[in-house]
Amino acid sequence: MDDASSLLFNGGMVLTGAVIALSALPVMRGLRAASAAGFRAHSAAPALVPLLIATLGLSLILIGVLPLSFNVFAHERAANGALASSAGLLLLHRRYLRGLSRSLDRIATGAVVVLTLGMAGLVAGLLTLTVFEALAFGSVITWLHALETRAKRFPTAPAVSFTANSQHLILSPIWGTRPSGVTV
Repeated sequence: MDDASSLLFNGGMVLTGAVIALSALPVMRGLRAASAAGFRAHSAAPALVPLLIATLGLSLILIGVLPLSFNVFAHERAANGALASSAGLLLLHRRYLRGLSRSLDRIATGAVVVLTLGMAGLVAGLLTLTVFEALAFGSVITWLHALETRAKRFPTAPAVSFTANSQHLILSPIWGTRPSGVTV
């Protein structure tokens, strides 16, 4: 399909995939901060969740770069990668991120219901692939947006407070020559 609408659709997929892949960075920073602040998530969550977000983004980029008209096999593998990444993200939410935010938990539950019912409807022939993709990826991207928004507000580690007996000195390698040095 070598027309303008195909070019716009595939370009939109590439752009969307890039934005999603880049959203892994603030989520990673937020999860690390929440982990440092004592959130009970497994220590692997700050690495695994952003990895799957980046994988989802890269899968969407490949869907746009490898349209059905170009290579059906590669396009379907990229679509399967996006679906697997989405399912993996929701499983990781259930395992590691549950309780971080009530609204995030509700959106994740809704996305699981949409994916499950959508897949059943697709297999039963009640939904077309296009409708399933719109429902599934729409719900997962909604969850991802909520996660990214929430990650910016995750609690950070408490600041180290100084007591009356503590001192805060900056020791320069050569006394008095530089304002930077070792803080004691």
